[in-house]
Amino acid sequence: MTTTQTPRPFIPSPAPPEAHIYHLSLHSSGHVLALFTGSRADRAVAAHAADLAARTGHRVIAAAVVRSTGFSINALLHHVRSRRIQAETHAILTPVMPAIARAGPVQVTALVVPARSNPYRDLPADRIERLAERTGTEVAVSPVPLTGYTSPITRHLQRTAPDPLTTPDAQRRGRRGTRQDDSAPPRRS
Repeated sequence: MTTTQTPRPFIPSPAPPEAHIYHLSLHSSGHVLALFTGSRADRAVAAHAADLAARTGHRVIAAAVVRSTGFSINALLHHVRSRRIQAETHAILTPVMPAIARAGPVQVTALVVPARSNPYRDLPADRIERLAERTGTEVAVSPVPLTGYTSPITRHLQRTAPDPLTTPDAQRRGRRGTRQDDSAPPRRS
């Protein structure tokens, strides 16, 4: 009796996890913010963050992304929420701490995102930028893309662009944008 092997369908392996690197300011002299969501891409984020911190000589700030519905007025519920965030942060960061710790000193924090967001798909850039300002970080390493992210060069250009209403040419024009004739009497309002 002979057995024949039936061909098995080819199941591709999932894509290797990657880390997204975002520059949060125009300076290059700050700490490295590593965002961890508890996904399989966290090890890639830890490796990139440790490499960046070792090259620059700055510390890594490890932030565990935790979902929550918000604050509570009740003191007991507020305490329970705080303990839950602390426990989730510990559970997310424990597997990756050895990889980060070899780069030098590590600061641990939690980034609370709204419950409606999915940290396995994308992260809100405004919350990450606020955390980066608070902690003095210049580079963020994330396992997922940041929604609403604009590069620091674009933000700088938007802030320094001249206001079209305050340029000398616009001041010579009237309210409606038409050029006033110098011989015409001034308008009364």
